[in-house]
Amino acid sequence: MALTGMQIYKNLPKTNCKDCGLPTCMAFAMQVAAKQRSVTDCPHLSSEGNSALSEASAPPMKLVRIGAGDKIFELGQETVMFRHEEKFHRATGLGVVLPSSLSDADFASKIDKINKASFVRVGATLKVAFAAVELDGAADPAARAKTAAEKSSVPIILMGKNPDSMKKAADAIKAARPLIYYADKSNLDAFAAMAAEMKLPLAVHGENLEELETMSQQAKDKGVEDIILAFKGGKHADTIRNLTIARRAALKKQFRPFGFPSMMECEEQNPEMETIMGAVYAAKYCGIVLIRGMEPWELLPIMTTVQDVYTDPQVPNTVEVKLYEIGSPTENSPVLFTTNFSLTYFSVEGEVERSKVPAFICVVDTEGLGVLNAYAGDKISAEKVVKALAAQKVAERVKHRKLIIPGLLPIFRAEIEDTSEWKEVIIGPENAREIPAFLVKNWS
Repeated sequence: MALTGMQIYKNLPKTNCKDCGLPTCMAFAMQVAAKQRSVTDCPHLSSEGNSALSEASAPPMKLVRIGAGDKIFELGQETVMFRHEEKFHRATGLGVVLPSSLSDADFASKIDKINKASFVRVGATLKVAFAAVELDGAADPAARAKTAAEKSSVPIILMGKNPDSMKKAADAIKAARPLIYYADKSNLDAFAAMAAEMKLPLAVHGENLEELETMSQQAKDKGVEDIILAFKGGKHADTIRNLTIARRAALKKQFRPFGFPSMMECEEQNPEMETIMGAVYAAKYCGIVLIRGMEPWELLPIMTTVQDVYTDPQVPNTVEVKLYEIGSPTENSPVLFTTNFSLTYFSVEGEVERSKVPAFICVVDTEGLGVLNAYAGDKISAEKVVKALAAQKVAERVKHRKLIIPGLLPIFRAEIEDTSEWKEVIIGPENAREIPAFLVKNWS
């Protein structure tokens, strides 16, 4: 049975030293009870307290950190099977595989491309999380690993089956805490020994769930602290089924051999299918997804899926309600309004920027709903739009009285014209992508 915060608190030092990062021992105890922290995060826990609490209070899925310094990625410590039960806490990291066949110049160029792979979507910056370096076949595995660690702005994953190559590479960059990927029954002893000795995270792989359970337990028994369950190959339906079973066993049954985050290496001959399956595995339920494609059209769909899945479903995704300036608008610039739903606002903002027509965007509070949902849910009205325009003093910023409204709300036109100083209401496009052509054509 899970321990309560008070039961955990009784076994803590009660010094409120803050060394765990929380203000009090009681706050720490409540985090442990909520499965968000491990008792081992308390540096002053006595051996008696540790033995009394560690197993009972450990999170059902361990938190694993890859990397060091300012290049750290955290995964694991999830608490629910499905997002709607609470939320997913740590977003999937997308890694790009760098083949051993690359020349040194091409290898450095690929790393630079990974560093620059950055996209802005809905106000957030999306980036590649890992550089995965293939070692088997490389002329000098240690040198290749050093180059990656020095030039990459993201944590490193070392990929290989040969214990000698892996040891040379891991030893060369152990301070960077790379992930060793992966141990199977042919090399577990060697890989687990080096991971335990260097205190590095280790991915383990089994041909089926029974073998994966054995690999995980053996790695833990050999002293490996940070373990990741690696999945690859086989039929996608079987892999997704196994990922789901492993996650359910950890979260619902407290089955410790599966109480670790998982990862998937996508090996598709077709790049489109690789992207599709990368997005699928990000949703079901991998902490890391590895692909070989590096083009924006290959990366962005997976990143978009991760961003959407890992938002908090209990918190509306909103922007601040205010008047936004796009470009450098003047008193002659157009005025538009939209809702405070993030996806709606940033879609409109992006298209206005693309039009190269400086403009004002008045954001109306719709409690985080898009245009049609807000209208259907009675969260937006012509009266509310007029009040928002007045509150944001939009009329003081322009000398005209023209207002562009969403094409999905033409019913607002007459009422806004009749009840406000905005006497020329222009019905805009229904879709954000039509805004650039609309502004260029209708606003000189």
